[in-house]
Amino acid sequence: MGVVAVAGAAAFVALDRLTAHPGETVLLLMPPGLGALLWWGWPRVRRVPVWRYGVYLAVMVPVIAGAEWLAASTARGRVKPVEVFWALWFVVAWRLAWAVWARTVGRIGKVRQRWVRRRTAEAASRPPPVTGRRAVPRRTRVLVALAGPLRAGLAVFVFAPLMFGSLIHRFKIGNPPDKAGYADLGVEAVSFRTADGLRISGWFVPEPGSDATAIICHGAGANKGNFAAFLSLFAGRGYNSLIFDFRGHGDSDGHTVTFGLYEDADVRAAVDWLKRERPDRARHVVGIGSSMGAMALVRAAADDDRIEAVVLDSCFVSAPRLAEQHLGGVPVVGRPLGTLILASMSLHARRSFWTLDASEAIGRLSGRPVLLIHGLDDMMIPPANTEALYALAAEPKDKWLAPGAHSNVLTDDFDEYQERVLALFDGATATTRR
Repeated sequence: MGVVAVAGAAAFVALDRLTAHPGETVLLLMPPGLGALLWWGWPRVRRVPVWRYGVYLAVMVPVIAGAEWLAASTARGRVKPVEVFWALWFVVAWRLAWAVWARTVGRIGKVRQRWVRRRTAEAASRPPPVTGRRAVPRRTRVLVALAGPLRAGLAVFVFAPLMFGSLIHRFKIGNPPDKAGYADLGVEAVSFRTADGLRISGWFVPEPGSDATAIICHGAGANKGNFAAFLSLFAGRGYNSLIFDFRGHGDSDGHTVTFGLYEDADVRAAVDWLKRERPDRARHVVGIGSSMGAMALVRAAADDDRIEAVVLDSCFVSAPRLAEQHLGGVPVVGRPLGTLILASMSLHARRSFWTLDASEAIGRLSGRPVLLIHGLDDMMIPPANTEALYALAAEPKDKWLAPGAHSNVLTDDFDEYQERVLALFDGATATTRR
């Protein structure tokens, strides 16, 4: 056992250095680790024929590939073959975790069921017990009565948080080879490195004679391809534009999404690249972000005054507040479940999600212009988040609550969206640009 423990620790350290995000190490080790646990602890698992595992893989690979193809088609992206492997790895990890769960916590319910069946059979075949004597000790009856609630509680407060927490690790959808149909804008494929060593894939669109660049920050689960419509905001309107895939998205490194917790480093890396590689086109840098991109942008801008103005579309105040908005109304279990999910996500991310907060950041924009936009029909991030952030922002500031779903105001009213965004950016850069 000592040799196994040392080998496991060595494997963990090696993978921790190889993975793009430290939290991915646990997920990488789950299939072999849980598989070994099942093999060692439950003899029936050892008797499963090898061909059954082959059948499972033969079925799951095309199913996963098909699901990725459907997701990619919907998002106007492409399937990356290596992502089929990663998705399969994650699915196998969750399947093995469920198998261990069923053989541990799941047995609580099965023991109860067997006891009930046995007692029912005994009651039918034997005369009733002598008055004043109990057929079963009171302690046993209490434990059996608690088996159901115990099983449900473990599922809600242990398995569910761990499951949801692990979902910050994802497979990626690649960008379309035709640059989402915007190649005619003169899109240049670029890449740059973050401070923690990840390669970020981007598209730069030059505007003749412009010394101002707008950085475009997409939302969670998206990529630069399906946010390329934002390039149209600036084409021919006096701004270069840089759109990029956040870490764990599109063609960038990593498979972990932290909703702005780490992604602010990607925004700062984009500014660094512009100032280093396109200094004549980046005398002025402004930014626009949607949802996760808005959170990452405002956190980056708070620490980087090179970003002169920001547009925050569908931004949330903080991770704890969003958890409260979605789960706080669930009776009894809602709030503690939200807390446990945040704790699980923090363990996977290796950074506290309680620090994922835009309220402090927006107050540190040092008077730089900010425009907050939110769809009134947003069910994912309630518009109240924008109201709260607007109250915390310093002047000059503006807000626009418009009809539309989450991150969808642009498509519902492109002309006014463009007018408001350009008015903010023109006001921020007009003095020195003239």
